[in-house]
Parts: sequence; C-alpha cells; structure tokens
Amino acid sequence: MELPIRNLCHSFGDKVIFQDFNLTLQIGGLYGLTAPSGRGKTTLLRILMGLIPPDSGSIPTNVRYSAVFQTDRLLPGATPVTQLLFVRGGKADREAAREFLSALLPSDSLLQPIETLSGGMQRRVAIARALWAESDCILMDEPFTGLDADTLHQTAAFILAKRQGRTLLLSTHQKELLQAYPFQWLTL
Repeated sequence: MELPIRNLCHSFGDKVIFQDFNLTLQIGGLYGLTAPSGRGKTTLLRILMGLIPPDSGSIPTNVRYSAVFQTDRLLPGATPVTQLLFVRGGKADREAAREFLSALLPSDSLLQPIETLSGGMQRRVAIARALWAESDCILMDEPFTGLDADTLHQTAAFILAKRQGRTLLLSTHQKELLQAYPFQWLTL
C-alpha cells in the first residue's frame, strides 16, 4: 500500500515552495527528509496533516497522523504521563504510559509538571506522545532539536522500537548523526 503525493503545488505569496511535487511513501516505510532551511520540509508536513491546504495537487486522505512539531506543544501543567493519556482520550492505562515513558525519562520526572522539566526532557515527552498516539503515519519535524548526541541516539532507537510498523516521515538537519539508522533519505 502507498501514500501518494501528486502534483503538489504551494506558494506563500510570490514564493513558490512546491511546483508539481510528487512523492510516494510506502506504508510502514521509514523516511528521513532533508533540505536547506526554507525549502518546504515543515510546509509539506503541515499540508499532510491538513493544517494548511495545498494550492493544488492531491495528498493521501483517510490517514491518521500523529506529529512532533518544531515546538513541543505540550499541555501546560500536565505531567509527562498525562500528556500521553490525553492523546488516547484518557482510555489508556496510566501504568502503561509510565512504563512507556520510563525508557526516555528518569522515573522521578514522570509525575512532575511539564514546565519543571528541561527542554530536552520536554522534547522527549513530545516524541513519546506522538508514538503513543493511535495513528497510521508519524510525522516528526526536527524531533532531535535540543538533544545532545547520546540522547539523540537513545531517542532515535526508541522511535524505531516504538513506531510499530507505522510509516515514519522525519525532517532533520542532523542527517549525519542518523546515518547508522535505516532511513530512506529524501531531499526536497
């Protein structure tokens, strides 16, 4: 099965971002997206999620997306565990959410308000939340921003272990740090 993006066109005023852009993602594929700043990585992800409409072209429909944005967009005052429970409408098991997060965060941080955690810890909560959400495709926009090299590798391994065969499209400027992972690299 495929996720086809066909003849995608998008501009911001006179600035053309995409002109007849085509891409086919395979269901379950692992993709890294790289390009210089301003070339449309974030725009592509936002179009796929339906946050902005393309000027023309077609994108996959009936796809459930989860996402990591460039900014974490976490719930103020909520704990890391609550962040995960929120994306499943509170139906998930609190202990399962705690166990899921414990691979990325120290156990004493799991019930602290999100504002009390470091930026890198908040980033890992945002990543865990995207992986915890029920989705068909996971979109990650610069997910490793603010993480040191060791934490980046720990987090990348976590992402690969927890994506559960879902399609993953990840944009990054840190391709050189991810060469050891089996991403199919795409360039805009």
